[in-house]
Amino acid sequence: MSDTAPQNLPDVAQTGSAVASEPAQPSAEPPAGAVAAAEAGGVAATVWVNGKKINALWSINENRNSWVSVAGVGWVKLANNSDSAIVALTMLGADAKLTQGTVNYRQESDAMIHEMYVW
Repeated sequence: MSDTAPQNLPDVAQTGSAVASEPAQPSAEPPAGAVAAAEAGGVAATVWVNGKKINALWSINENRNSWVSVAGVGWVKLANNSDSAIVALTMLGADAKLTQGTVNYRQESDAMIHEMYVW
C-alpha cells in the first residue's frame, strides 16, 4: 500500500498547463475540530458525519488508495482494510457524486471512511 494522496490541480484555463507542482496529498485543510483532536493525541472514537455531498473522487494505480472530497470537509481516505471494502466505498462515492445524493458516513480514529450511506 502507498500513502499517495490526491492533490488539487491548477485551473488549466488560467495557467495553460495541467501540471501541478504541489506534493501528492490533499491540499484542503481538515475541520478545526479534527485538527484539535489530532494535536491532542488523535480521535479515539467513531464519528458519524451526516448530510454531506461528495464533490470529487480520486484514486491512483496503487493498491487500496481511493479518496473522496466531502463538501465542507475536504479529502477523506476510504477504508483500505480489504479489496471489497474499498471497491464498495468507491462505488458508493461515485454514485453520490454523480447523483449529488446526501451522504452519511462513519469515520474511525484512523480518519478513514469505513461505512457510507447514500440517498
